[in-house]
Amino acid sequence: MEKPFQKTPLVAVLGAAAVDIIVQVKEFPSPDSIVMADSRQSVPGGTGGNVAEGIARLGYPVRFLGVVGNDDNGKLLLQSFKNAGVQTDFIMVDQKGLTASCFIAVNSHGERMIFSLGGSAIYVNPDDLHPSALENVDVLYIADALPDVALNAIKNLKPETKVVYCPGGLMLKLGEEYYLPILKAADVGIFNQVEAAAITGKQEPEEATKVLVKMGIPVPVITLGEKGALFVADKVSTLVHAQPVRQVVDTTGAGDAFSVGLIAGILEGFSWQKAIQLGCQVAAYKIQYRGAREGLPYRDQIAALKTREGK
Repeated sequence: MEKPFQKTPLVAVLGAAAVDIIVQVKEFPSPDSIVMADSRQSVPGGTGGNVAEGIARLGYPVRFLGVVGNDDNGKLLLQSFKNAGVQTDFIMVDQKGLTASCFIAVNSHGERMIFSLGGSAIYVNPDDLHPSALENVDVLYIADALPDVALNAIKNLKPETKVVYCPGGLMLKLGEEYYLPILKAADVGIFNQVEAAAITGKQEPEEATKVLVKMGIPVPVITLGEKGALFVADKVSTLVHAQPVRQVVDTTGAGDAFSVGLIAGILEGFSWQKAIQLGCQVAAYKIQYRGAREGLPYRDQIAALKTREGK
């Protein structure tokens, strides 16, 4: 792994890490039926954890802000972060709780079904997050987070810090009171098509972005899978095409990989369009590998970043 660049911006990731129990199947079972799994493995995952490791792999200093349990899975996550170069100083260890985990089934087309098994993963109280955790942060990425915790974190940032919020399906199901205040305080909101439709009531991405702008999100981004990503900035809607791949192996963590690339683009000072193109490139690289983190690229594997190593 490459050593982080000196004097580069610092990223903080507020969210959840979890251990993913991944099974590979030829096809998903229909209701009341059963299929045999071809393989099973337990690996570090969780949206926030995936993004933190992805940013570290691209060479940027990053710290993770979340919770793990005092068990073998918690130790696995902490060691994985340390091996990747992610700062773990502010990770809380729940002495009585079990580390969060997910069950993920992946079929032969790379499609997935995810079941959250719960566990200790996120800060519960605003005071759990010490203000020093946000010192010198240039980008704060928020994934799974309670609104009072997230808003308290944003309050402690320097004015020029960019806030990227990707609420995800679980947070959205909790209701507007959980995600809307954070969205309005963020600079960028990232959603997949299902999430955008759930928030806006609009199935068409173009219509959904219009509603998201009216909701007060400066730059809404909707990921469209193999079609790329749609975003709005300065009242202009732009479609960024996906990067073609030879074979889709596993889409688990594709959205997290997209977020990694977008954040890297922000840190590099790219335009929104170029940052989102970078997000699509990182996602395309990842989906050619199995597991949420296995395919996350290093800096020398992404052409747009290799050319800026002299920065």
